[in-house]
Amino acid sequence: MTTKAEIVARLGESAVLLPDLIAAALVANDRAKLRLTLLQEAAAHAADPGRPAPDLSAERRAVGLDEAGFDATIAGARPAGPDRIEIPGAGRLIEGLNADIAAMIAPIAAAEDAAPFAERLKALDGGDLPSGDTVSGAALAAMTSARRGERDSQHLLIMDLHKAINLLADQTAVETVDGARAHRLADAQRQRLQAFMRGLNRTAPLAFGHPGLGTTAVGGPARLTIQNDIGATDAHVIVIHVEGLAADVTYTDVHRRRAKFFIGLFDHLGVTWTPLGERAAQGLSEDAFFLVAGRYEAKDLAGLDAFLERLGSRLVFLIDWNKARKALQGFVGKGPAVDLLSEAAALDLGHRAFLELGGVELVLDAVRRVAAARAPYGARLDEILGEREAYDFLGDVLRIASEGLAAGRSARLVRDEIQAGLAQRLQSAEGVVLTAALRHLGLSRMLAGEIRDALAGGRLAPADARAALAVRATRLEKKGDRLTIEAREATGRLAEANPNLRLVVDHAEQALDALDEVAFLFSLAPAEDDGLAAPLEALAEVAVESAAQMVRACEAASRTPSGARQDANEALQAIDAVCAAERAADDAERRMIAALMAAPPSDPRAPVVGLELAHTLERATDDLAHASLALRDYLLGELAL
Repeated sequence: MTTKAEIVARLGESAVLLPDLIAAALVANDRAKLRLTLLQEAAAHAADPGRPAPDLSAERRAVGLDEAGFDATIAGARPAGPDRIEIPGAGRLIEGLNADIAAMIAPIAAAEDAAPFAERLKALDGGDLPSGDTVSGAALAAMTSARRGERDSQHLLIMDLHKAINLLADQTAVETVDGARAHRLADAQRQRLQAFMRGLNRTAPLAFGHPGLGTTAVGGPARLTIQNDIGATDAHVIVIHVEGLAADVTYTDVHRRRAKFFIGLFDHLGVTWTPLGERAAQGLSEDAFFLVAGRYEAKDLAGLDAFLERLGSRLVFLIDWNKARKALQGFVGKGPAVDLLSEAAALDLGHRAFLELGGVELVLDAVRRVAAARAPYGARLDEILGEREAYDFLGDVLRIASEGLAAGRSARLVRDEIQAGLAQRLQSAEGVVLTAALRHLGLSRMLAGEIRDALAGGRLAPADARAALAVRATRLEKKGDRLTIEAREATGRLAEANPNLRLVVDHAEQALDALDEVAFLFSLAPAEDDGLAAPLEALAEVAVESAAQMVRACEAASRTPSGARQDANEALQAIDAVCAAERAADDAERRMIAALMAAPPSDPRAPVVGLELAHTLERATDDLAHASLALRDYLLGELAL
């Protein structure tokens, strides 16, 4: 590699011109990439004329391609035969492309031997280039290809020249501004660069040693150009032109999703972006790059500096972004993976620490160590925990990894924290079942209480009130069905979920079904109670007590995994009370039968309904007792672990 001293020795009088040549070369780089984009978009439109043609007029004007004829380049493209495309202005675009490449060679030639680049340009210029405005898809694919190891291309030459220009700018910079290598800055331009570097330096540690984020800046008579190499990918760069109160951003990427992510980092900031179109024209290279340009117009210098600082602070979150996306989407899918990366960037956490600690293996190791016995083999994380829980867990992984490495904690400690978090979420998966059961039992307690209240004072409520109660009971029963489905789905996600949890849910459902049946039968009772109300009220009171104690037991059991022994004792005491209530219900049912048999009824329907009510209410307490015993077995099993 040529050293800075060797370059200075070679420069001689050319050193005076070098900053201007570098500035012109950076503009030529933007212009050359836009020429390739115009040709690619034109070919894509010719292959699919039904799709709207993107308007790149603002981007063209920003780089000096303001010929009116280029307005028709994309929209006017059409097929012209087998593998032939007629593109208005194609000849001028390709001719200008070679001129732009020559402008990029100029600063290198002024400082060192540029013959290898010049020879490559000559070979490409003498190759099978299109003539006029009719080109072949194969020729366009050859020009835009970024695949190394095959034939050379204009795209590859532009990328290599861009890298060489950045190196030259860095080696010949006349000053360093907060880590950026700078050429010939006016005071105002230095302040804008400092704003950009404040943001970049604030988040740069989140790269955790990954190369990239080198910044160079060149001042011109009216424009400041800031260049940053993001990571180590040739086609992944950003150039910012600052002039007056406006900042023009040119961003290139080989990954469309990452380009969309980059645009999304500046939502609600008032940046105007060019459309990011798909390219699927036949014959075009699959690894063609995407170019997007944005413009921000500030109201004052403070607003401009705030935008530049924000821009600089976001670049670290682009490094290895696609690698992180692929790692995360294997656990939760494509859309949620991008959302996770967006949230991590918004919180200034990022994803590089996650990758540094192993990425996919970091999560798989936690699953193997914590969940192997409780999750089906090969199951996705969102199948084990549920979509929301899996998403939140991966968010915690990104946070714990980033905060842990930033604080200097060991990799082993960070992994332990992640595994502990997964263990808690697996416990919470069983907690989902208990929570659903708790809500279900709350419905039973509510309905039992309303049945008792309709018998208050040993008198039947009016017929219309009992009919309304039956309707309400049906609604509560349907709500309970939804909770049952939720709980069963939660147990289904765990390979070795405690079977007693499922029994708690099943018996709780049966208890609510029985109470719903009681409300229906109650609506059929004759107006004359014939001794129904008083003994039925006593039985309903037992059902209320049973449901209330079951709620207390389930609530205490849901707190037990956290290690509170008093919660376990409280749950066991409540379970014992539920069993006692069941025995009391047996006695109350017998007293009611005896009361019904004591005297002839005035309405023959009364004993029929009365007996059914007594039997069904008692059955509800039986189901609650079965649920309590299943809960006891679950609880004792957990305490034994």
